[in-house]
Amino acid sequence: MRNIIFGIAGAALGFLVGFYAANTISQQTPAPRAAARVGAAPASAGQLPPDHPEIGPAAGAVGGASSTVAPEAQAAADAAERSPRDFAAQLKAAETFYRLNDYRKAEQYAERAAELKPGDFKTHVLLGNSRYDRKDFTAAAEAYERALSINADDPDVRTDYGNTFFLRQPPDLDRAIAEYRKSLAVNPRHEQSWLNLASASVQKKDKQTALEALARLESVNPNNPSLPTLRQSAESLP
Repeated sequence: MRNIIFGIAGAALGFLVGFYAANTISQQTPAPRAAARVGAAPASAGQLPPDHPEIGPAAGAVGGASSTVAPEAQAAADAAERSPRDFAAQLKAAETFYRLNDYRKAEQYAERAAELKPGDFKTHVLLGNSRYDRKDFTAAAEAYERALSINADDPDVRTDYGNTFFLRQPPDLDRAIAEYRKSLAVNPRHEQSWLNLASASVQKKDKQTALEALARLESVNPNNPSLPTLRQSAESLP
């Protein structure tokens, strides 16, 4: 699971104290997604090990030979290109490129898989994740909407769907908050939804809602590392 929102990630404590003393609330931003990284190795939660070859935007053309493409990705791409009507081959290619952080190619193959099997929840989530991770939040929302039309009760996907409204410019905080509440209606102990709700409420300068969400977050996980800075943010609101 990726999608915990860190209120002021990476800022030094001394800077934070001075910052909030001035009664200025820093921009709250969602951190990684909540939805599982489809195709990722469970032990690494979708992150590549330090010595794993990555594929970036400069990697070779899909389906063509290139010395910069990892062998497993090249094999998956070749199989998908040989059998363009094979849903499993397209999905495997999408998962492989996604796992290697090449989100554009992952999106390309996930789109093909979705066309071949439009009712597959997992494929639409992968498509949404690929778009989300390359920061195309409007397009990611479209894929998540389709996934949620198939399974409306997945709190991780619902939370990430909410994040697409939080992260777009300008943000739609009311819509983000509404989606987090839908997630919590499904799972009242969904930690990331409480954290996201608190962060969005701080950004909206809704002190009461932020503090209520933080209290619920603390009841779910009193050791959540974002609690201190988010609480400081909320308490500094007028």
